[in-house]
Amino acid sequence: MTSTRRLHRLRAGLALGAVGALTATGAARAAPAPAATEASPVAAVRDDRAAARARLDHRLEELTAAGAVGAVAHSRGATGRAWNGAAGVRTIDAARPARPGDTARVASVTKAMVAVLALQEVDRKRWTLETTVDDVWPGLLPGHGDVTLEQLLSHRSGLPDYLVPLLGDAQTGTELVDVLTRDRTDRQLVRAGLSQPWLFEPGTSFSYSNTNYVVVGLMLQRATHRSVASLLQQRVFRPAGMRDARFPTTGRTFAGPAHLGDYAVLERPYLLDGTSSSVFSSAGAVVASAADIGSFYRSLMAGRLVSKRSLAQMLTPRTTEPLAYGLGVYRATDPCPDASGQPGTLYGHDGASFGTITLVFTSADGTRQASVAFGGRQYTADAPTLPAANQVLVDALVSTCPRPVPPAAAQRSLVELDRLSAGLDTRAEALPEALTAR
Repeated sequence: MTSTRRLHRLRAGLALGAVGALTATGAARAAPAPAATEASPVAAVRDDRAAARARLDHRLEELTAAGAVGAVAHSRGATGRAWNGAAGVRTIDAARPARPGDTARVASVTKAMVAVLALQEVDRKRWTLETTVDDVWPGLLPGHGDVTLEQLLSHRSGLPDYLVPLLGDAQTGTELVDVLTRDRTDRQLVRAGLSQPWLFEPGTSFSYSNTNYVVVGLMLQRATHRSVASLLQQRVFRPAGMRDARFPTTGRTFAGPAHLGDYAVLERPYLLDGTSSSVFSSAGAVVASAADIGSFYRSLMAGRLVSKRSLAQMLTPRTTEPLAYGLGVYRATDPCPDASGQPGTLYGHDGASFGTITLVFTSADGTRQASVAFGGRQYTADAPTLPAANQVLVDALVSTCPRPVPPAAAQRSLVELDRLSAGLDTRAEALPEALTAR
């Protein structure tokens, strides 16, 4: 896709500051303590923490300078001490500052949560990973009813993505807004996916497709006789302590003003807050804060959502290229080395709605999490916001590491995250090319 005009002119007109908060005790962020001539060990630790907070706040400012309208981030380490930060504004017109607790469309971060619901059915002995679509909903995928739950969750089904035909007629930003505000049913999304040729024999390759997770959502509703929203609230949001998380598919997406504006940056920024969440459904409709999605991964890795066996299935990659993708999560390299000094492992997911980008990762032992979300998605292969967001993540993960992090390790993790982020626009979550060829 060709380059679009970026948001730098907008940023120049807005005096944007970063807001940080240290939430280990629930108190507001304190200013760094004055330097002492002979600092005690406790004072030195406080100074280190203050410096780390200041560095993370600065990284968020760099993210908004790169073109994000508003950004929020969260990190938490093994001690339970957390950092929550924000920079930029919620909306361009009102220029209300973003706040650390603001929610955002987390898009495909939803997939790990829906995978949890499916694996809870496995834990309850109602399903297995070999359960087929026809076992639960005969005829939902005509001619391909033998696709398994595992193939759907790992994007190895060959089922095409519904977003391509859904957006195919939009040629201008105004037409895009109109397309996205229309409500759809899950069956309509599946039919849109099936309007294209099947990609490959199930289980033989990998192709990231949002339709896979819409099908899983339909299977869950058929098997449990409950909505995905109800299942997520009871089985995921509540036990994981996700206080601000919602799964809206009808009515208003956002509960109030405390959210990041959903901006697609084309020839100008288009506000997409009116996008119907039914367009994303079980593939990406969750709205949550950066702290919420960190809490989700902390609870997941602690075994509070699925069994150890199911967690191991989620974390085991079925593919290595372009992603080391398991079941709703993928693997990356932790800048924090393990106890033996070897590179550590991260698990997480990105989320790309049409106007918001979200990234979240957890350490393999589940003691450390970092997440970042920003509004103002730029449609260009070299969008500067993605590397800036990855830098926030890496620095947040470094700040929670219980041992020294070699600069080379941090750089290696950053390079890998940049490579993974470069694939966002190749996973059928981008706009039609007619909208980005400006």
